Amino acid sequence: MPANSPDLATPRTAPTSAPAAGGLDAMLRTLAGAAALLLGPLAAVAPRGLPVWAILVLLLSLAGLAQRGAFGRILRLTPPVAAVTAFLALALASSLWSPSARAAATVGEIGYIALGALAGGAWIAGMPAAELRRLAKLFLAGGLAGGLLFAVEAALDFPLNRWWNGVPDDQLPNLLNGNVPKRTAALLCLLVWPAALAVDRFGRRALAMLVPVGYALACLPLTSRSAMLGIAAGLVTLAAARASARWTRRLFAAAVSAAFLLVLPAALLFSGPLDLDHSPLLFRSAQHRVEIWGHAAERALRTPVFGQGIDASRSLPPEGAVSEFSPIGDSLLPLHPHNAFLQVWLETGAVGAALALAVLLMLLAATARLDRHAQPFALALFAAALAMGSTAYGIWQPWWMSGFLAAALMLRLAARIGEQTR
Repeated sequence: MPANSPDLATPRTAPTSAPAAGGLDAMLRTLAGAAALLLGPLAAVAPRGLPVWAILVLLLSLAGLAQRGAFGRILRLTPPVAAVTAFLALALASSLWSPSARAAATVGEIGYIALGALAGGAWIAGMPAAELRRLAKLFLAGGLAGGLLFAVEAALDFPLNRWWNGVPDDQLPNLLNGNVPKRTAALLCLLVWPAALAVDRFGRRALAMLVPVGYALACLPLTSRSAMLGIAAGLVTLAAARASARWTRRLFAAAVSAAFLLVLPAALLFSGPLDLDHSPLLFRSAQHRVEIWGHAAERALRTPVFGQGIDASRSLPPEGAVSEFSPIGDSLLPLHPHNAFLQVWLETGAVGAALALAVLLMLLAATARLDRHAQPFALALFAAALAMGSTAYGIWQPWWMSGFLAAALMLRLAARIGEQTR
């Protein structure tokens, strides 16, 4: 057979391998674009569907890393990975004594969010500049659509939401005062910071500042106080970090450390000697928060080392305690303590609190590795998440964890645009 025979010169598998790889790449690009575009509308109309988005992104990230042969990016045992793994191990062990029937499921939910952060961050780290810019533009388009949709919905008393969920007109007050608009407000409050950074990266620095300010003015007066607190904390932090990101980071490190160390005595002081749950200076929902915090702190002190067990907040027996404000179910705690620091202490004790503190401090330190223009936006997101996590929602609720994941990944995406263009 001649030396230049096609049977020898070209392997038989070559004609199909390249198109297969190209087809997989095209599919990943299409799905990634859809995920970026749909994030804003999903947060606006179906916030509790965000875990589906998180799982999709996890699968896309794993497939993208496999295609590049880059699984080594997520197999290294770095200090943050070790701390998160240790916390997951503690949470899984605590499910043995947790009163919650969902304890093991909660560990699984925390696990896929953590893996999504690890794999998603690694996937974004290897994306080419053109793909980063394409995804950032789609994210901005979807975020604008979601923000406008939420503003229109809020102004018109949520007609789309009422139609979708079959809410009768006489139940409208319950909808307006319920969690549906508040969840959306909180999620968009997280997403405005990566959106603002993306706008900044595309050379519109003045317009970037209008993203969080415009969102606050257009939407938040109609929604939750926790979201208002989050956007306010973010704006103040953005201004402070632009003056000095280093000192802002140091102040947050001190504040987070103090929060974990002092949250139990502070909660007992507020509900005990200070009697703030009856203070006329606080609005009713704030008084209720103080009552919840005091009860959670008392229960946390009974098991100070390893806690009551993951997800125990929703299932602790009331032992005769009845809320003065809004008794829900069989516990004085309405599913969670409305404070992430207290929830970690209550469910995983001092060991879990130490691990969670380590993770947050390492996350805060990681913002210093961004370029100086991106750091204020990252710190603003950190502040908004911290403010809302301290006042609203159970920290392990899948839609809420998915919101943190989405905001972090979109911020990483926007920051990488700057890394490749500066």
